Amino acid sequence: MAGGSEHREAGERLIGSHLRAAHERFQGERQLAQYVARLDLGECARILEASPTSLASLAALRDECRVEADEKRSFEEVIRTWTLQVLSGLEGG
Repeated sequence: MAGGSEHREAGERLIGSHLRAAHERFQGERQLAQYVARLDLGECARILEASPTSLASLAALRDECRVEADEKRSFEEVIRTWTLQVLSGLEGG
């Protein structure tokens, strides 16, 4: 199934390019957070689509990724948090 592997490879290239850009532009412990904060939401959506991590699994994660029923967080905050989680999770390999 070539289409699936091509899509996966394109996703890996997209995510890799974002990780390289974050490391080139920012220094320190919060470099990915600073990078994601400056991304356009459309680019965050492209990263989430390219990620091997499903949105359902991101939504189910504890801590900062989960949005509780009584919690008020903007759509933008959730998307940026998920994007940061994806990039952080894939940074090592």
